Formats: sequence, C-alpha cells, structure tokens
Amino acid sequence: MELDELKKSWNVLDKQLQKEPIANEKQITKLIAEYKTNTRKSLGRLVVIQRLSIGVGATGLALLVLIWLLMPTFGFNAHIQSKIAAFLAFIAISIIAGMWWDWKTYRWNKATRIDEMSVSEVSRRMTIFRQWTKYEVIAISAWIVLFNALNYWVMEYHLASPGLQAALITLFVVFDALIIYILYKKIIYKHLNNIKTNIEELKDICTE
Repeated sequence: MELDELKKSWNVLDKQLQKEPIANEKQITKLIAEYKTNTRKSLGRLVVIQRLSIGVGATGLALLVLIWLLMPTFGFNAHIQSKIAAFLAFIAISIIAGMWWDWKTYRWNKATRIDEMSVSEVSRRMTIFRQWTKYEVIAISAWIVLFNALNYWVMEYHLASPGLQAALITLFVVFDALIIYILYKKIIYKHLNNIKTNIEELKDICTE
C-alpha cells in the first residue's frame, strides 16, 4: 500500500512539474505580447506627431506664400517690406527643412516593424532615432536663437529702452525653453523612454 501511494504521489508531482513549463511559456508569451503592444502604441503616437507636424508645416508654408503675395496691399514702405520678406524667407526655408526632416524620421519609424523585426533590430533602429532626436533638439535650439535675433531686428526691438529689451529677451528665453521642454521632454521623450523600457524588458525575456 505504501508503494502504491508513493507511486500515486510521484505521478501527481510529475504532472504538476510538466504543467509548470507550459504555464511559464504562456506567461512569457503574454509578457512579450504586452511589451510589443506597448512599444507599438508609443511608436504609433510618435508617427502621428510627425504626420501632424508635416501637415502643420504644409499649411504654414501655404499661409506664408499668401502673405507674401498680399504684402504689397498692406501699405508698408519699401524698408519694412524688405524686412518682412527676409523674415518670411527665413521661416519658409525653416519649414521646408523641418518638413524634410519630419518626412525622413516618419518613414524611418513607419518602416520599424515591431512584430516582424527581431528585438535587437528594433532596438538598433530606435537607438538611431533617439540619437536623431538629440540632433533635432540641438538644431531647434540653434534655430530659436536665429529666429529671435531676426525677429528682434524686424520688429526693431533694438530701438527700445534697455529695460524693455532686457524684459523681452528674458521673456523670449523663458518661453522658448518652456516650449522645447514640453514638446520634447513631456511628449516625444515620454514615448521614447517608454519604447526603450519595453525593448529592454523584451531583451531580458528573450535571453532567458
């Protein structure tokens, strides 16, 4: 009797041990699916932001062309018109360059297939995009300095009193820094960090 009971106990234990790897495999598969879904969602939001940026750029470019065509009807003298024309040209070139960059990064992210590519390949592509984003922040910061300098010249703020100029410069710096912080730190890098976290978790699971 003791031998029969021992055999029964062993068989029960053996069945439980056989089920555990299956449960673990199911859990791992579920975790991988969750991490891929989170990565895909964050990447999709970045793609939407890039698509929106391209659309806004195209609209802004069309508006600049309209302003340039209607400028003679505004009654400005030749000096002011030349300043406005230079300012519009700077904005137009900036928009075209920005649209090209957005299109490049948009195509890169659209070509990143979370479900079809390996984890290492997705990680490599997102690392490259993250580096591009750093370059973008640097370029935007330099552009803002040029924009403010040109705007300062066009609006002739340099003719104002020193106190007013100091207040305007402070306002420009604070406003520009706030815009960059909200756009990149709170929006773009939020999704990038989420993607990075999910990819690292996928790497850990896939190497176990």
